[in-house]
Amino acid sequence: MSDNTNIQVNHKVLIWARESLALNRNQAAEKTGVSSKRLTQLEEGEKPVTLDELKEFSKVYKRTIATLLLKEPPKEKPLPKDRRTIDSKDLGNFHVKSIMAIRKARALSQSYIELKQELGIEIPKFDFFASLKDQPQLIANKLRKLLNLDELREIKNINHALEAYIEKVESLGVAVFQLSLTQDKLRGFSLIDETIPIIGIKRGGEQTTAKIFTLFHELGHIILNEGGLCDLSEKSTIEIEKWCNAFSGEVIIPSAEIVQMDIVKEQKQAGNIIWRLKDLAVLGNYFHAGPLSILRSLLENKLTTAAFYNEKHLAWNKPTFGRAKVPEGRNLAKEAIQEKGKTYISLAFSAFDQNRIDMKDLSDFLGIKFSYIPKTRQLLNA
Repeated sequence: MSDNTNIQVNHKVLIWARESLALNRNQAAEKTGVSSKRLTQLEEGEKPVTLDELKEFSKVYKRTIATLLLKEPPKEKPLPKDRRTIDSKDLGNFHVKSIMAIRKARALSQSYIELKQELGIEIPKFDFFASLKDQPQLIANKLRKLLNLDELREIKNINHALEAYIEKVESLGVAVFQLSLTQDKLRGFSLIDETIPIIGIKRGGEQTTAKIFTLFHELGHIILNEGGLCDLSEKSTIEIEKWCNAFSGEVIIPSAEIVQMDIVKEQKQAGNIIWRLKDLAVLGNYFHAGPLSILRSLLENKLTTAAFYNEKHLAWNKPTFGRAKVPEGRNLAKEAIQEKGKTYISLAFSAFDQNRIDMKDLSDFLGIKFSYIPKTRQLLNA
């Protein structure tokens, strides 16, 4: 049953809600079912909004009705700089799902801070900075020593390695979340305008080794104090992207270390520049890196040729390479831990166990229904 009751709404709030999702009027009209003419009248304050229209705006703009009834448009931080390797006409244009992921990261970071405050835990202030004038390799080696990353070499399970790397990065005073980034060719993003810096990593459709590379690429942005939305393309001509790629590569695969590996020394002594996948896999297992990242490092150390690297890059850098042929079904408890990270989830359970938050608060912090809470705790402690 339709409801044509008129509602008093500040037309500027309607404009803000639409523009916050980067929608023009024609796009908003198509999604809401409100004609372009009618939408123009509503946004210019010429006509009152009906309750049915308000509900539709709430659904499409991903805002609560209470938010749309605010007296003035709230101040909202802008999207970070677009650093994708795309045509200029696409720069700054993002899918609704990408914008929602960034909103979610901001909200999660606030929850992360609240949980630490509830538990009386001080949040370390991020103070590891560099500039584009600094050699990324030197900064990477400095970071490796600071975080003692060598101790993670013993971790054989790549997923456990990713968790350990995330915990190391979070110890610097950074919040790390794995989010659904299914649009805009985004592999990650970094935000530097919150209370604590934020790193967002693409959760699904990525090899774990690629996530590790993204983690340190985005940390590079934070170290340079320049956040952004990235696709991590090697073809990028943007200086900061090239710096962050070099930084991430050196953090994961230190040049001084890879050239001393037995396999590498044997290949070099024999004068071989053609590498077998199984040898690259052996090196990759040690460094927690994919075969292409290993091959890239070998190329930079003049241990293979650009032609061979480009050939393998073309063959291996495909969406299906290295993926499971039969993807597993959804596991909401597992997704909650992946998305928010073990540090965040542990904080939420600690606050609950210490009676600082109730079961409903715990459900809200975890973002799952009550029925999934036991399974989430079980997976966390596994």
